[in-house]
Order: sequence, then structure tokens, then C-alpha cells
Amino acid sequence: MSTLLPSLLSRGIVVHGTSHRLFSSSKSLIVVGSGVAGSATALRAAENGVNVTLIAAGDELTDCNSYWAQGGIIYRNPSDPSDTSQSLAEDIKTAGAGLCSTPSVNKLSNEGPSVVDSMLLGKTPWGANVNFDRDELGELKYCLEASHSAPRIIHWQDWTGKAITDGITDAVERHGNIDVVKGGFVTDLVKRVEEDGESTCLGVRMISGVSAPSNPPLTLLSTLGVVLATGGLGGIYKHSTNPLGFNALGSSVGLAKRAGAITEDLEYVQFHPTSLYIPGEQRFLLSEALRGEGAVLRDKDGRKFARDFHEKGELAPRDVVARAVYETGKKTGGAYLDITHRGGDWLHRRFPSIASHLTSHGLDIGKSWMPTVPAAHYTCGGVKTDLHGRTNVKNLYAAGEAARTGLHGGNRLASTSLLEGLVWGNTIGNFVSEREG
Repeated sequence: MSTLLPSLLSRGIVVHGTSHRLFSSSKSLIVVGSGVAGSATALRAAENGVNVTLIAAGDELTDCNSYWAQGGIIYRNPSDPSDTSQSLAEDIKTAGAGLCSTPSVNKLSNEGPSVVDSMLLGKTPWGANVNFDRDELGELKYCLEASHSAPRIIHWQDWTGKAITDGITDAVERHGNIDVVKGGFVTDLVKRVEEDGESTCLGVRMISGVSAPSNPPLTLLSTLGVVLATGGLGGIYKHSTNPLGFNALGSSVGLAKRAGAITEDLEYVQFHPTSLYIPGEQRFLLSEALRGEGAVLRDKDGRKFARDFHEKGELAPRDVVARAVYETGKKTGGAYLDITHRGGDWLHRRFPSIASHLTSHGLDIGKSWMPTVPAAHYTCGGVKTDLHGRTNVKNLYAAGEAARTGLHGGNRLASTSLLEGLVWGNTIGNFVSEREG
């Protein structure tokens, strides 16, 4: 019998191979994925009394795409009267090219600040308390990013994803109602088909310990179902800002499709306009925040070109800027991001991880133009869900980049991704806990 079983007995129904069945009458939920969406779902459900099993493919919970987010997360700027839920909703719709779902946009715009409060700003005993950048008075610092009408982004240096995932996954591991399975690779969903043809998701088939293939496969079932939160599919592209590994290879979409779930808008894969182009190297994200802080795009001769494509120049929607970079680079032989006018000392303080990466490749953020190329960054479509995170398969949910909530339309607004994961994770956690197991 697997060594996993003793810790999972109270969390749901486990079937080991075909010979052991273990039952529990308590409410239980399986969450697949340890990023912001999966962790938020697990925390909220667990705090509501649900026994949660969170399955992470990596050896650590921070082995997820959320960890690599650079720019920041949307909050609400109390010192700027133009920053309202309505203005945020309008910015999301503008970036989404008219293809956003209005109810989803309104949900994020209205619920976002309170969920950030409870999950990330230490205002609940069970959430995280993330060390976001603050001024000398201890107030949160806000920055502007492309297509935002107000500076409403809070951040930690230029590696906000690390700060958030460090905090939220620590909260997950400390919570008494959450069991964490690391190195667990889900290979399929378990479902039951009723006489009327309706499918119900019962659990997952998984391998415990991807690095130890001799471990026998497990089937883990739960009373409340499964939440898919393993990210998008941007990692399948040649030019991608997603880290190497299996975090962004579309596993949630594949699992859901095989179970009969509907997917939608998979053609809307957002390309980030600026990734560092070093031949033979993995693409490295050059944060939206660089352009928010004044970086300009130049061709190989030094001419600024962004306003040739849009009146907002470098702060136009990402799809516009990505096409500008691609077309200019192809036509002139190269495109570059330049922020040298801000001064080296300030840049090294504001963007330490980007500066360090550039230095390792012989570039100085305060002196060098950064060669750039668009790269696959975010999957706007995914497993189709409603406002509660439900798919068309009963007891199957999806959250974060794995889901198609309709929020992003055809193009995601900067810094909405982490917030979407929090908001829908919080919603799913509340929704399932109100159901009978």
C-alpha cells in the first residue's frame, strides 16, 4: 500500500490499484496545481472546513508559473480618484478587443481588492502577508502598466510572483485541513456517466513521485470533485516566456477534454511584446513594468517606433505592441527596449532580477539596449467555466490560466492574471464548501 495513503485517509476516497477502497464521509476536494489559483482555492475551501488534497507536480509548491510573474497584481489605489472598479472594467474590456465577458469583468473588478486583502495582505489569520514594496511612510507603492488608466499595480521589486507564491504556499502548508502531495503527476480524471448521459467527476488518477516511476499508480477520489489549476499552454511554443518543465504544456486542457469538458478560445494565446532575445537561450521576460516606468522601443538604428502603431505607444495593449515589435524587427533587423535614461542606480534597485539576468549575458540595464522579440506568454482561453468556476462536467472546476472565464477576451490586460487566480480560487473554495459532500 502506498505511503501516501495514511495521510490521505481523512481527505476523501482513495483507491490504490484495484484492490483497496478506503471511504470517508467528510467533505473533501482535490486541487491539481500549486500556483496562485490552486493555492487560493485550497486555502478558502480548507478555511471553510473542507478537507483538501493539493497535488503539485514539482518537488516544491513554488514550482509553478505564478512564481515567475514579474510585474505585479492589481489592487485599488486610494490616492487616485480615477482608480475605480468601473475604470478597471473599462481597461480590461479595451485590452480584450471587445471579446470579454462583462459579468466576469465586473466580478474581478468588484471583488479583487477584498480578496487581495484576505489572501495576501495579512488581514486574515489564515492568509499570507506578502512584503509588497512600500514607501517611507509604510504605504503601498503603486505603478502604472500598459493599457491601465491609473497606477493601481502593487509589486515586490520585479519579482512579485515569487513574493506572492512564497507567502501563499507557506499558508497552504501550514493549514491543518490541507494535505499536500508533491511530485504528483495527474494522468487522467475519473468520472461516472449517469443514465441520462450527464458526467460527474469523482477524482483523479495519478503517479506519486514522477522521479520514481516504480511507485504504483493511485486513484484518488473526493466527495466534492476536482479543481484543475495547472496553468496554460504557452510552453509549447518555440518563443515562450514560460519556464521549462511541465507547468505550461496544457495539462488541464488535456485532462478536461478527455473527460468531456468544453474548452473555448484556445486560439487566443497572448504574446508578450518584450522578451529578451539571446540566440540559443531560453526567452526571458522583460516586464511590462519596464515600459510603465518609461522604457521605449527602438529599431536597430535607434528610432522610436511604437507610436507608428498606436497613439499610446509603448503603453498600448499587448497585442498591438507585440505586432509592432515583430513587424519592426522583421523589417529593420532588430527591435530593442531602452530604459537607460532612468539611470543605473535606480534601475538596479527597481528591477534587480532583470538587471542580474542581463548582467549574466554581458548587458547593463543602465547602459544597454535590450534585444527583444515577442514570445508566447499567456493562454486567454482554456477550460470553459461559469462565474463559480464550474465546467459542464459536474464536480469539475477550473481556475487561473487553465480556465476560460471570459475575463480576458482576446488579449489580457497586464497584471490581471494573478488576481484572476485569486478571485476565482476564492469563489470555488466558497462554492464547494456550501455543497453537500
